[in-house]
Amino acid sequence: MQALQPALPANAMRDVQWPRVAGRTYLLSIGKAATQMAAAILDRLPENADGLIVTRQGYVQPGFAPDNLQIIEASHPVPDSLGAEAAQSALQAADALGEEDLLLVLMSGGASALLPAPADGISLAEKQAVTRALLRSGAPIGEMNKVRKHLSAIKGGRLAARAWPAATHMIAISDIPGDDIAMIGSGPTVADSSTCADTLAIAAKYDIELPPAIKAHLLSGALETPKADDPKMQRATAELCARPADMCAAAVEAVRSMGYEPVMLGDALEGDALELGTDHAARALAAKASGRKVALISGGEATVTLRNRNGRGGRCTAYLLACALALDGEADICGFAADSDGIDGSEDNAGAFLWPGVLDKMGGAGQARELLEQDNSYIAFEQADALLMTGASGTNVNDLRVLLIG
Repeated sequence: MQALQPALPANAMRDVQWPRVAGRTYLLSIGKAATQMAAAILDRLPENADGLIVTRQGYVQPGFAPDNLQIIEASHPVPDSLGAEAAQSALQAADALGEEDLLLVLMSGGASALLPAPADGISLAEKQAVTRALLRSGAPIGEMNKVRKHLSAIKGGRLAARAWPAATHMIAISDIPGDDIAMIGSGPTVADSSTCADTLAIAAKYDIELPPAIKAHLLSGALETPKADDPKMQRATAELCARPADMCAAAVEAVRSMGYEPVMLGDALEGDALELGTDHAARALAAKASGRKVALISGGEATVTLRNRNGRGGRCTAYLLACALALDGEADICGFAADSDGIDGSEDNAGAFLWPGVLDKMGGAGQARELLEQDNSYIAFEQADALLMTGASGTNVNDLRVLLIG
């Protein structure tokens, strides 16, 4: 897809630079685009470089198996023991670096779950329980990552503190609305401005019962993260190489070339997926009433509050089904919604397609609404043969939603 091109590591990292050091360069690449990011700069790494890649199961770039880089495939979105073992390997590697060395970190979406290292006094099972509760709560990614930082021995700047006095440089693909680099992968090499008090407030906001050990450590301040004035954060630098805005800008050019007037609704939209879908349907109907040939484009990361733990569906199919129900078969409006990484939630689809007859293929509006209320938007689009299946894309810059009118 044309919109993804600027966010693919081979394109986004063509001109990236990093500090050159007299000593050793250790590469740590984490996230859904981890192997693709490493592949994009492999031929520019120093001869003495080695390192570790941690990516989601099934996301390894085909044919990529360099001798100097270990590759581990771990679980996402809930951490597992493989990711925990990889995190300990990363921390041990950081501990071994000296003043003339560099920890080069490549970061993409999914890293928070893929590299779990529970802070002292916290078990992996306790951290998994909090992660599951956050995923069910509908909390936006920024709030989720604030919590994750304070439960971790590696996030929230702690990896850079462990690598000190070595230099640390992070190159990141943003999957965070607003592109806060400290939130990407929960910022393992970036000083953290959030606090233990923030974490407790987020848990209270979503009625998440924290395990007693975690709550006690938060209340005591024992889980506080390194701040910007910490001496061990003074050799840590970071930069972005791709953003959701880049994908949306490419989508604007694509629809313009098709004869549509692009209308950008925002590249960092958050909020409830169902409300967003209903709102965008109203905007599409208004555009049609005006007689314009318009393409409504948006990016960002909506949320879904789960009511059915056994439901099947992600934020893109939930958004699109709410949109379809609000449009109610209106002619001359079609579109799609998809997660740029190729996976919508925990299913095997990137997203889905919408057209005037899609509800009929689901068994009618009543059946479609019932499936949405059961958090089964995936099943609705599966019945309509309307799922968008791409496989892993090699990048992750949030979702892209496009509605074509006229």
